[in-house]
Amino acid sequence: MMNQIGLIGIGVMGSNLALNLSDKNIEVKVFNNSDEKIQNLIERDLNNNIEGYTSLSELVNNLQQPRTILLLVPSGAPTFEVSNQLLDLIDAGDTLIDAGNSYFEDSNKLGGLCNEHNISFIGMGVSGGEVGARTGPALMVGSENQISEEIKLIFDSIAANKKGVPCTGYYKGAGTGHFVKMIHNGIEYAEMQIIAEAYSVLKSSNFSNPKISDFFKSLSDINQSSYLIEITSNILNKEIDGNYLIDKIDSQANHKGTGKLTIETALNYGFPIPSIFAAFNARVESHYQNIFLQNYDKLDTKLETNKLKNAIYFSRLSSMLQGLMFIEFLSNNNSYDIKTKNILNNWAAGCIIRSELLTELTNICDEKGMLDINKVQELLDVYFEDTKAIVRDAISSNIPLQVISTSLNWYLNLTSDFNPSNLIQAQRDYFGAHQVQLIGSKDFLHFEWD
Repeated sequence: MMNQIGLIGIGVMGSNLALNLSDKNIEVKVFNNSDEKIQNLIERDLNNNIEGYTSLSELVNNLQQPRTILLLVPSGAPTFEVSNQLLDLIDAGDTLIDAGNSYFEDSNKLGGLCNEHNISFIGMGVSGGEVGARTGPALMVGSENQISEEIKLIFDSIAANKKGVPCTGYYKGAGTGHFVKMIHNGIEYAEMQIIAEAYSVLKSSNFSNPKISDFFKSLSDINQSSYLIEITSNILNKEIDGNYLIDKIDSQANHKGTGKLTIETALNYGFPIPSIFAAFNARVESHYQNIFLQNYDKLDTKLETNKLKNAIYFSRLSSMLQGLMFIEFLSNNNSYDIKTKNILNNWAAGCIIRSELLTELTNICDEKGMLDINKVQELLDVYFEDTKAIVRDAISSNIPLQVISTSLNWYLNLTSDFNPSNLIQAQRDYFGAHQVQLIGSKDFLHFEWD
């Protein structure tokens, strides 16, 4: 295994990845403008494998050739700025790895720029947060170039693993790793909102925080748990000054842009991901709760918790499918050849959306590594009626379920034997002469409607 790597950016993710690398006996030479931050990191390094530089050129000159440099700086302009500086300092045959939260199209551009300099480029999505970066994240690795076995060994050594298999996914294309990470984050938005909506239903049924915590904890008993559900159970039991901390937190959710990018990308490609869209909208709407008078009731009927569990699972499955189907769509569109089974294994541990659901979906992939859509529908049908019941009861009690109801409508629409979009075609042709396409025809025609 290669025993040295350069690392630029020692924020939360960068510093913890540096310590993770050090644990694997890899020399980590870091760059940061702040000598104080460098010294603080070195003090945390019990293996004495980290040394730091406040000069970018000094960092580069002290790395063994061919150099491998890991970049963990803010996405967008800062990533390009530092990369351009590096391209003036490093040599042909070196490798630049962008492990930040970059937009996949930016990774495609940066990959092209590196190729012009004969520099190997890797765009790598990292999921797992602070703890994951330190102890083992999921790594989504994209590259047009052949990745050396030495670099693969480093990735596999620092990644999480499931039953001894590293949660490292390798995808063809400079931006594919960051694309898969972007969709992961979109699904994460949906999962978080689904859990929050279930929490809302339970609160409306007069469940105490400990009882709600127990409800989420019980999902593990029926193989429906996830990392996000597990931390939710813990959150609800946290006390401060004799009160539950959750009750002191303002009901306004923020975002850092990755969900927005997922939605914008889906819109640009004309692909539906309504549950993820609804989850993002719910966060935005949380800042506008005082426009109208409050109209929030208690649940009119006695809550059947088993039905709520099934509604959670149905909605999580629906949002997961939307994300996976979008990846498949883009893969086919751009000839990436991304297999769904590989993604599911990639996300099996370390990442924020790791769950038993991924294992269940892995088990219904076909021999080509893609989901068996018939088995997927059978799975959705198991939880369909209970989801309808939860949505019906919640709406009748004025309890909004943005993502759960959207997930239900998504499935209803895709399984309906009638789609009213023929009328929309006719309306557009009526007022704008946009033409309609008749059943069984490839031609578009305009009609005089008056």
